[in-house]
Amino acid sequence: MALERVLLELAAEGWFASFLNQAVEVGLLRGDLATLVGEPRGFPQIVLRVGRATPGKAPPRRDVDDMLIEE
Repeated sequence: MALERVLLELAAEGWFASFLNQAVEVGLLRGDLATLVGEPRGFPQIVLRVGRATPGKAPPRRDVDDMLIEE
């Protein structure tokens, strides 16, 4: 529930987040990450990448008439 709240607050402020799972799924990396963030008593559960992105250009779309099949 805490992660959900963080993600919703970020989205409300125009920020984006993505998960970087490998660092917490691989045992050796998980231990190194715990040491890196100064938490030797436990293990990080998730790594979030947070930032703002410039709006991208919408991908081209097919015309609806090209997709409809008349029988």
